[in-house]
Amino acid sequence: MTSQVTESLAVAAGAAAPTKTAAQLISQTNIVEANEKGLATPSDGESGDDGPYFHQHIERNGQQVLVSWTKEEEKRVVRKADYLFLPIFALMFTWMAIDRTNVSGVLTSTFLKDTGMTRDQANTGVSLLWFGIVLLEIPSNIVLHRVGPHFWIPLQVVVWGVLEVLQAQVRGAGGWYAARLFLGLAESGFIPGSLYVLSRWYTHHELASRTTLFFFGPSVSAAFGSLISAGALRIDGKAGLFGWQWIFLICGVSTIATGLLAFTLVPKSPHDTDRLFGGLVPWKGWLSEREADVFVARIIRADPKKGQASTMNIGLKDITDVLFDWTTWPYLIVCLSGLQSVGGLSTWGATIIQSLGFTSIRANLLNAPAPVLASLFGLVLSWFVDRNKRFGYSIAFVAVWTLVGLIALYSDAPLYRRAWAACLALGAVWLTTIIVQTLLLKWSNRRFAKKVHEDPSVEADALYTDRGGRKYRYYW
Repeated sequence: MTSQVTESLAVAAGAAAPTKTAAQLISQTNIVEANEKGLATPSDGESGDDGPYFHQHIERNGQQVLVSWTKEEEKRVVRKADYLFLPIFALMFTWMAIDRTNVSGVLTSTFLKDTGMTRDQANTGVSLLWFGIVLLEIPSNIVLHRVGPHFWIPLQVVVWGVLEVLQAQVRGAGGWYAARLFLGLAESGFIPGSLYVLSRWYTHHELASRTTLFFFGPSVSAAFGSLISAGALRIDGKAGLFGWQWIFLICGVSTIATGLLAFTLVPKSPHDTDRLFGGLVPWKGWLSEREADVFVARIIRADPKKGQASTMNIGLKDITDVLFDWTTWPYLIVCLSGLQSVGGLSTWGATIIQSLGFTSIRANLLNAPAPVLASLFGLVLSWFVDRNKRFGYSIAFVAVWTLVGLIALYSDAPLYRRAWAACLALGAVWLTTIIVQTLLLKWSNRRFAKKVHEDPSVEADALYTDRGGRKYRYYW
């Protein structure tokens, strides 16, 4: 839905902002001298068939290595990651989103009757999932940095897949509450942890489109989940299982398989793609040593901070610094208000359609097309962001589009008007925040341009350069 578009753009905006975090996945490096950065100068006398060379020092096997590469080489190694690394994370995220939202299809079945629960009890269980996610979000990411994302993230996926399967054995409200709470605990930290990994494999100029591709799977998850639910409800009674039990079993087993695939293929770093199963089994790998050198060097060249350390230790001060950093809160408000304004549609979309007089199977099928269209729309917006380096306008457009849809639902689904009123209020907060934030950042950039005019040395503080060569202090 449009909420996934919002989240991907807002998170990418936050990731593009300067941070003081260190790299888990990139080898430690010393920053090269100024004349070794960027394109080779004419005095180097270096050129290749693919154009001038870039240069960057990296540390490999405890030794400093000067890596030289061309733009075409860089494109080739990035393309490999796009085809072989990014899709694994997108697939894991897709199944996580399906496992979260398949309750929409479950509630259109005989679930409440079979378990003796009321709709309020079912909704309480749904809320407990989010409580579990929030409860361990920070501890989960601390563990990720201690044991490594190549171990921790696949383990999370397998664990919540097992819990998803166990939901098929729910017999009452108590079991439902426990299952949803533990599912949330298992999923906590996955999204920020995965985004951290992606930010260490891609430069900030590439991150917006990759973040949107990462969120593409969850965007269409409501469509896939609805189709799975429709199919599962058709085999109600097979093997002595209800249709809703088949939904949990199909989704859980698929999630476990995805986690095992990730454990097999996700490498510790670009230099470790030649080892499977967390580095235990050697194989050919999808990046040669030369390609891994180029991959690491290009990232450090784009952001030297990513080569300052090989590990990250998160302490209480790091947490408080983030919580009390005022620049974090606008992104947080945009994400929360945007997601919650339409979040109910992903969980109760099929139920809402069923309330309009459709059968459970038809309601799930009708719930499928919209997420696909929203996902394609998100890809178009990410292309616009990468091309123009502007987040604010895109998110504001999505907010307006969403508000129009919520107004239509307020009229067409009268049984939920109180809920739509709350969603409209959140949508208004979302739009207002992004407009104010964009205007403030534009005003700050104008002040920065004035300072540069008065003192050219201040230009060194510029973080971004647009296609016209104009430098900006803030990315908006």
